[in-house]
Amino acid sequence: MKSSHRLPRVATLGTVDASPVTAQHVSVVVCTRDRPSMLEGALDALVHALPDAAEVIVVDSGSISPQTAHVAQRFGVRYVRSDVPGLSIARNLGLHSSTRDIVIFTDDDCLVAADFLLPLIQPFSSPLVGAATGHLRDIADTTELSPSRSVQTLTAVLDGLDAGHGALMAFRRSVITELGGFDPILGAGRHFGGAEDMDALCRILDAKLQVIRVPDSVVQHVFTRDDEDFLRLNRNYGLGMGAMCSKWWRTSRAEGRRLAARVARRAIARYFRRIRASRSRRGQAAYLTGLLAGVRESRRIPVNGLVFVDENPPAAVTLSPSPTSSKPERRLRS
Repeated sequence: MKSSHRLPRVATLGTVDASPVTAQHVSVVVCTRDRPSMLEGALDALVHALPDAAEVIVVDSGSISPQTAHVAQRFGVRYVRSDVPGLSIARNLGLHSSTRDIVIFTDDDCLVAADFLLPLIQPFSSPLVGAATGHLRDIADTTELSPSRSVQTLTAVLDGLDAGHGALMAFRRSVITELGGFDPILGAGRHFGGAEDMDALCRILDAKLQVIRVPDSVVQHVFTRDDEDFLRLNRNYGLGMGAMCSKWWRTSRAEGRRLAARVARRAIARYFRRIRASRSRRGQAAYLTGLLAGVRESRRIPVNGLVFVDENPPAAVTLSPSPTSSKPERRLRS
């Protein structure tokens, strides 16, 4: 099926004020599903890192258990729920639930550093900036961070592949909303289970805005995966990336060719670099298999602008009966 016409360039750029961005302009969105213990750790880190002026929104992406809501209540943060699961669906709900200028996304299996906020939001004082990303550290990484790390300004669509990670990314809400939000069929919880973060960053760059990489804004990933889950994750990433490349090829042929070529070269090179390490090699093989399947299976999905049309969203999830809710026990501190 042919895609519809491209959406126009972002019209809000000229209306963005060039003024300092503070915590009162910020919402931090944490999307989660049935992982209350991890959510508690993520919120605890945010509580200690954020002033009261910042808003925290927990988006429940179709949890079965009421424990997600209970954790949000205990921390005194906003709670919204989507009965329809899917990470991009949840992130879009977070965007629409916020009225702040800047929306920051982090994951429930990540811990933000105490000083993450200011470096991440400072770039938005320029009206040319549409998004900013932080630095992701794995829990096993014990190396010291270099004190001389520099901020990077990205401007080419291809740069979106290296712009950052969904574990810590910030968007100018008016811009990403006008661009269609996160692609609803990409990302965790959907068949094409990855690449929604890179796709959104590429669309920011395609709109002639900048993405800023901010190494001094740090988040730590604390979740490790067993071998079976690792293979499944890599295949899902490949499916998402393949669908993303297919979509861009159909809607923006020149950029799509460049994106697809770089993704393919890197995937093959990574496989041969990891050929002696059994776990890594199998993971990369799963990614390659998913990549090809993603291209093939997404070819006939209609596209609106640079976003897939979600013709078959997941079925709604029924929440289990909840006992009497407790009152909030903790608040964001200044």
